[in-house]
Amino acid sequence: MTRPRPHLGYSSGTLPQAGPEELARAVLHAEGTGVDLRIGKGHGWERDGVQPGIDRIRRTGAEVFFVGVGWRLGDPAHWPVAEEPVPAPYPVKVFCTERPDPALVAEQLAAAAEAGVEPWVETHAGGPDVAGLIDLAERTGVGVLVDLLGLAEIGGAHRAQLRALSPFVRAAQVKGVRRTAQGTRHRPLTPHDLTDLSYLLELGPLRAVTVESRAGTPDADLAVLAAALASPAA
Repeated sequence: MTRPRPHLGYSSGTLPQAGPEELARAVLHAEGTGVDLRIGKGHGWERDGVQPGIDRIRRTGAEVFFVGVGWRLGDPAHWPVAEEPVPAPYPVKVFCTERPDPALVAEQLAAAAEAGVEPWVETHAGGPDVAGLIDLAERTGVGVLVDLLGLAEIGGAHRAQLRALSPFVRAAQVKGVRRTAQGTRHRPLTPHDLTDLSYLLELGPLRAVTVESRAGTPDADLAVLAAALASPAA
């Protein structure tokens, strides 16, 4: 038996200076099928505007899996659903406060639903730990984007927690990192980095997995990811 294979590709953070056609051609050349796009970070794909950039990526032959913004669920000052429209119909990666107020979260998610926005909460430093994220997802049904570095930064997760979280996990983002005295540094991806992702994929399918590589090895990183996900399920 093989695992259901998600769509694979790059985050725009992998090639932040690339224009839309260059980004699309790069991921297709590496045998990926699409990208996730961070909005508002000055990446080259959005230099001439968000929607024109998306249109040009798609015309070049790549998919757009989801987009990411700086919104923060649970923070009333950073949930500008009405003021900062996002391109339909893409899911939107957002952050979350460490201990979000349930009533405020319900109000914010209702506003997102009314606006046709599907938020995915990213595992990220400063956000809820896995227990808090499970509670949030079980109460609200909100989707989760598992960034493997972010998962480590909020304390990691044991397998029982990954099982509880898995019904809400929509996609993942992977990267190779090493910790130094100067902080976290990117390095080439290895199969060892993908242990939690492989387990999640045994529990259920994901829509997409993207590589955010700043180690200068995006093609090799995507190949490592594809090889790991092509192996038989345990």
